Parts: sequence; C-alpha cells; structure tokens
Amino acid sequence: MTSTIFSVTEDLVRRRAEHNNCEIFSLEEISLHQQEIEKLEYLDKWCRDLKILYLQNNLIPKIGKHFLDINLQEFK
Repeated sequence: MTSTIFSVTEDLVRRRAEHNNCEIFSLEEISLHQQEIEKLEYLDKWCRDLKILYLQNNLIPKIGKHFLDINLQEFK
C-alpha cells in the first residue's frame, strides 16, 4: 500500500487566492493552513511576489533548503 503525500498544487493556490482574482503570479499573501500539506514545491515559481505565507496546522516535517533560499528575509 502506497501513501499519498499532499503537496501544494497550483489549483489549491488559485482557489485560496480568491481575493486576488485567482491570479497567483502577483500574489503577495496566501493562507494554506489546515490543508494536510506535507510537502512544499513550486510555490516560489507560481507566486514570485509572495511575502506572507500561512502554513499552520499542516503536516510538513521540514522545509527544505531550496525553499528557505527564496526571499526568506521578506516572509512573515
């Protein structure tokens, strides 16, 4: 039996970007809390202006070095 790892998908980001007319390229803030996310990938490519990211109550065991290299000083 294989387990499913829940990653951030472009569809999820678009749905959570309703206050930005579902446009994700210029998105500066997004709340992805309580989504059972286990892995962060591609978020830096979809949301290049992201400054605030809410991830509380997910299942992320660690945030990899690649993600931490991306404008970490600008994140809240």
